[in-house]
Amino acid sequence: MEAFNAHLTAGKRAAAAAGLFILFLGLYSFLMPPVLAPYRDAGEMACDVYSLGVPHPPGYPLYVLAGRAFSALAPGGQDLKLNLFSAFAGAAAPAAMFFFMSGYLPWTAALAAALLLGLNFTLITVSGVSEMYALHALLGAVIAFLAFRAAELFSAKRLYLLAFLCGLFLANRMDLMLVYPAVLLLVWGPARRALGTRFYYRALPLCVLFALAGYSLYLYLPVRSAAGPFLDWGRPSDWANFWGIITRRSYGSTLDLISTNYAKGELFWVNLYHYGLHLWSNMGPALAVAAAGAWFCWRRSRGAGVFWALFFLASGPVFLFLANMPPNPHALAIVEPYYLLPDLAVAWWLAEGMRGLFMTGAGGRAAALSLALAGVFLFGIPSARKADRRDMFLTADYAADAMRGLPAGAVLVAKKDVQLFSLWYYQQVEGLRPDVRVIAQGLSGAPWYQAAWARKDPGFPVFNLNTGGPAAWEAAGRAWKDFYATVDCEIPAGAPTVPMGLVMAVYPAPGVKPPPSPSEAYSHRWKIGRPFPDFFARDVISAYAHGALAVGSLHSSAGRRREAAAWLDYASAADTDLADAHLYSGFLLSSDGDWAGAGARFRASVDGYERLLSLAEDYRSLPDLKNSLRRSSAYAWLNYGVALEKTGDRDGAEKAYLRAAARNPELADANYNLAILYWNRDWDRVARELSETLRKNPGHTQAAHYLRQLQSSRK
Repeated sequence: MEAFNAHLTAGKRAAAAAGLFILFLGLYSFLMPPVLAPYRDAGEMACDVYSLGVPHPPGYPLYVLAGRAFSALAPGGQDLKLNLFSAFAGAAAPAAMFFFMSGYLPWTAALAAALLLGLNFTLITVSGVSEMYALHALLGAVIAFLAFRAAELFSAKRLYLLAFLCGLFLANRMDLMLVYPAVLLLVWGPARRALGTRFYYRALPLCVLFALAGYSLYLYLPVRSAAGPFLDWGRPSDWANFWGIITRRSYGSTLDLISTNYAKGELFWVNLYHYGLHLWSNMGPALAVAAAGAWFCWRRSRGAGVFWALFFLASGPVFLFLANMPPNPHALAIVEPYYLLPDLAVAWWLAEGMRGLFMTGAGGRAAALSLALAGVFLFGIPSARKADRRDMFLTADYAADAMRGLPAGAVLVAKKDVQLFSLWYYQQVEGLRPDVRVIAQGLSGAPWYQAAWARKDPGFPVFNLNTGGPAAWEAAGRAWKDFYATVDCEIPAGAPTVPMGLVMAVYPAPGVKPPPSPSEAYSHRWKIGRPFPDFFARDVISAYAHGALAVGSLHSSAGRRREAAAWLDYASAADTDLADAHLYSGFLLSSDGDWAGAGARFRASVDGYERLLSLAEDYRSLPDLKNSLRRSSAYAWLNYGVALEKTGDRDGAEKAYLRAAARNPELADANYNLAILYWNRDWDRVARELSETLRKNPGHTQAAHYLRQLQSSRK
């Protein structure tokens, strides 16, 4: 491959790349959250870097050690330091790609491609969180650059450096391995021609050794595990556990366990569709230039064409096929950062496409520049604005609000990743409420986790609240004084609880009461109703709303209408998709005789459930979830029908009852309400509906009473 005459010296390319790095570093630093970001495992990774712990498999030792080194030099708190670390890595990725591309393609084309890559919403997002994804994008760009250099200016030293870094970079994320076939194919021919027979008996074995030397950074895991840190995930000091981690045997090839509920490849096309939406939302019409660029790249250089095609296919479509994730917001949020590797290939193709159009003449040059500028100004810059999280204090507020009402020495069980890891971070790193014992429900039965607690707090019992069933919860209720759980925990049916907001008292002591108003439990800085651009932030808000719903429903059942209304209004405003908040508000209004107001709330609940049902179909949700939503929707339709009947709209009530029966064919009360609706109007219809009610629910005493009365009167 010969470098295209790009009219820039290496020094000028480096200076321009440095300028791009400074530009994007400033942008990412400006947009990133000032505290721990609400993002997947960010809280756990921040704790691991701070304490040099052992993260969840595969352990990410390169990120942990690099993050620790950066933290020693950067100012601020641990959360800000790691956000800055990701900003540095993220800003370096488009800068490195510019330097790389401008050595082969016109600098204007390379600049446009680098700008669109740097304005990518996903890259901006991960460049402000304490996770390894921004570094992953940078390492992907570095590997591609070094592979090209090794293929063009071959030397054994370059080959061995590439092999070493291929092994080392897997210590950040193992899925980088997917692009290694492209690397191997690119350098194989030049290496074989340059080294002759030495390639097979000397160079290849040395490459394997150098790759293993880089990969040996994973030895950090057993070494650190042997020191007994609290976060000692999987206890890799045990050889069998360590071998399972580095060979992926201990956690398999799935991205998330939810994918195991679907047939292999079942969700490939819908995932590919969403990746296409990702590209369009970040590039707009410039995507057409990138598509043409794949062809121009092949025509210019077969080696580059094959390399980027394999790079894209392996890290994009092949990865999505293996991931097999359903297209719901949570799963898409998990998949989204993995788009960045194939995005590197698309950035290269964009520059190739612009070069190809430049060579067609003035018209092609104008078209290429116009489409690229449209992509930057109409899609790239708006993506950056959407990623603005400067005032996002969600995790800090969540941890403070969850802890604020707990008595001294309480035990708090948490389940969901962002919520749990936020509590970990603010307690273990920032020193929030060190007296509270925070227990991870999902880990509570793991031997390594129980051993960690035994080292940290000898004599404190940890029960398997994940798979131990009601007996484990009952044992915890007896052993733990002041036992609490976050609202996302899965608590056995029948276990006594008192909701308190973000947490609930479990097996509470007599006299424990919920707070009378949201202001006494919540003190957050985010504004109710504010839209958030990503799933994980919305999920934290949803925790606030679900907590408010639980408190409001308890106040309502106790007859405390004013308190109930305050909590339920908060819940429906905080999470507009929380249909139950409208349902319970309808109950509250109906108990006061305000059937018009109740009808409006029941209708809002109906609309909410119908929207959720539609989304469940789009998201390819599992049958159990869809059936649960149908039953809930039926109940909302039923109550809406009652409100319509009470306000004199008989036709509307009948339609609502029929919709309820259609949503849940076993809902006996839908038939019973139809019978009452037709009382004194159509006795045959009344008899049929009452009989159907009793068929569905033989214990329905009112239906039995009225059917006997009707049959007696008709004799």
